Amino acid sequence: MSSEELQEAGYTIEPFDAATDVEEFLALHGHIFDPDHDREWFAWKYADNPYVDHLPILVARERGDLVGARPFFALDVFVDGQRHLALQPGDTMVHPDHRRQGLFTRMTEAAIERYTDGEPSCFFNFPNGQSGPGYLKLGWERVREKPTYYRIQDSNAVGLGGDDGSGGALAGLAGGVAQPLLDGYNRLRAARLGGGGSDVTVTRHEDVPASVLAAIDSEPSSGGIHVARDEQFYEWRFGNPEWEYAAYVAEVRGGPVAGMIAGTSVGAGETTTKVTDVTPLPPELDDRVLKALLARLVADYADSDVLAAPPILPRSTMRAAGFHGDDRPPLSLQASRTTHVVRTLTGDWTLDGVDLTDADSWRLTFAEHDTS
Repeated sequence: MSSEELQEAGYTIEPFDAATDVEEFLALHGHIFDPDHDREWFAWKYADNPYVDHLPILVARERGDLVGARPFFALDVFVDGQRHLALQPGDTMVHPDHRRQGLFTRMTEAAIERYTDGEPSCFFNFPNGQSGPGYLKLGWERVREKPTYYRIQDSNAVGLGGDDGSGGALAGLAGGVAQPLLDGYNRLRAARLGGGGSDVTVTRHEDVPASVLAAIDSEPSSGGIHVARDEQFYEWRFGNPEWEYAAYVAEVRGGPVAGMIAGTSVGAGETTTKVTDVTPLPPELDDRVLKALLARLVADYADSDVLAAPPILPRSTMRAAGFHGDDRPPLSLQASRTTHVVRTLTGDWTLDGVDLTDADSWRLTFAEHDTS
């Protein structure tokens, strides 16, 4: 439908109203996605986001009732060392009774109109196979198909990954493997990691030490696109009430040189633990130190059904730890990966000399995902 046709049908597209829309938003979100998401989650993700001074959400109404929403997850990113605001579409929803009316398209178009030539430099996100084509029609460009590393620890684990950009649906892949064989394989792989060397010590923190992690990589990398890992980022990003986080800090000769954050999903069902973030990013992250961090994380999360890690980590090191990419057999035989897409809001696909569509320019962990 055109804007005029939507209005004639009783629909309007409007900015989110914090005074009146939160409960309706959560009710619709619970109907479509997760009924356990509450005001605490909403406050963390949107209201308390430190990178914007407003709620970056468009809503669709039908004669006053909220029937759709187009929210954005705000992050500050460095592009070749220069700081920019980026918005990530997420939690997009339209009530089943109001689908096929063009509301997804019109809310997205309204967001483009709202933010073009404003402070955000780009949109980037990781749509699934259903929504991906819609983004491409609205001006997004494909960056790449995004793989994920998995370490399967329970032979009954099914349904790994999903629409959050962490990987594909690998249901039943591990089911044909006897648990003792899987346990033996994982123990052998963990032993190959070693401890990283006698001069590397790893300390676990139950609360993310924001100042320590921010100081490890205080100078932004001059290459590529990645989230701004300052103290503000660590204090806010890992307050997500839907995940439990622990941090690991590696020290060499008494000084912190690297950090890793593990995130475990909260709720019923299979337990997935993600290597949510690392600092500094490879290749600046020494492989010997990375192995020490991974060895400790793998040992601490032996009871998780599945461990997942982002593709920025070296494939050879991840294989040594028992992780396998879902872009190669055997996991690729059943994987359904998400796609990384981007849309400029400045009219220029090159930002500070960096091509936004160049896959090698994006240096991402799961910390840039709105769902981890």
